[in-house]
Amino acid sequence: MASGRVLGVIPARLDSTRFPGKVLAPVLGRPLVQLVFERLASASSVDEVLVATDSAEVERTVSSFGGRVVMVAEPCATGSDRVAAAVRDEVADVVVNLQADQPLIDPSDIDRAVAALSEDGDADLTTLAFGADDEKGYISPDVVKVVAAEGRRALYFSRSPVPHVADTTSVRPLYLHHVGIYCFRRAALERFASATRGELEVRESLEQLRAIEIGMTIGLVMTGTRTQSVDRPEDIAEVERLMGAG
Repeated sequence: MASGRVLGVIPARLDSTRFPGKVLAPVLGRPLVQLVFERLASASSVDEVLVATDSAEVERTVSSFGGRVVMVAEPCATGSDRVAAAVRDEVADVVVNLQADQPLIDPSDIDRAVAALSEDGDADLTTLAFGADDEKGYISPDVVKVVAAEGRRALYFSRSPVPHVADTTSVRPLYLHHVGIYCFRRAALERFASATRGELEVRESLEQLRAIEIGMTIGLVMTGTRTQSVDRPEDIAEVERLMGAG
């Protein structure tokens, strides 16, 4: 595991563009943010978990299930910027930013992503991905694809179908499906948050591209576990099915 204190943070903005109020949406009777909180808290490498928000409603909900909340009143361009603001006065050597749309992430994969920082001294941050063959996800802008170099270095992330495959029946997996988690070294998070948003980040609306644009190294940890994120209201039913709701 990574040395030093590991702090897990869930940025929870209430006004999602594609799914307003998403973080409070009920999943089997519990708010989505609670499920994500429990997954992050179950990772053995994470010493403490908090939710970073600008919403009083989110604050009340998280407090009601016993979670810790840090209010971030200042405007934040991305979840990682909100995380950086929330941990400004916190003691942490590694900061895990787990997006609030990941209720099914395997806690052991969180541990593997954290451990990868110790195993790879050149990585500024790490993230997760899994190989996927579904053509619907390949072309969907809701599904973020990552292109990796040998040695599992993330080269690029996109909402477009990358890398291009001329014949989708001949290559497997079709793409690497990115999972919304970033394990930052503390100094790397501070550098990220102090940098200006770049053209690629703005065009793709993908915060991790800022790290690439300013020359950071992103280590990619592969998992065999396919995770279902919650991007739109219709994704709730699939998450409930996967959780055993029938």
